[in-house]
Amino acid sequence: MTGEIDIATSGELAVVLAALLDGAPPAALELDFGGVRFLDSSGILVLLRAQGRAADLGCRLTLADVRPTVHRVLEITGVLELLGLGISAEAADDPTPVRADDPMPARADYPTPAR
Repeated sequence: MTGEIDIATSGELAVVLAALLDGAPPAALELDFGGVRFLDSSGILVLLRAQGRAADLGCRLTLADVRPTVHRVLEITGVLELLGLGISAEAADDPTPVRADDPMPARADYPTPAR
């Protein structure tokens, strides 16, 4: 996938995921998020619905090559933990992979808020 998953494009993603899960779904479905630069709440809703449908069908839904900005959105919204939405083993080793074309710093570079 490439570009932005937002209110304008999330419907297309929903249609594609529904088609992949209809009929005889695969045992696992990995979505390549390498080209996804932005994900909003409508995209999150599509992922949550697809994950629920996949789980009902015995299919494991995972995301691969997730950019730090998108990973952070999934993390702070609780989507990663809430539904067990898997990140591929490669991404799990480094939860915030740095891409040359992504200006967001690695998580370790964020300032720590004073308490």
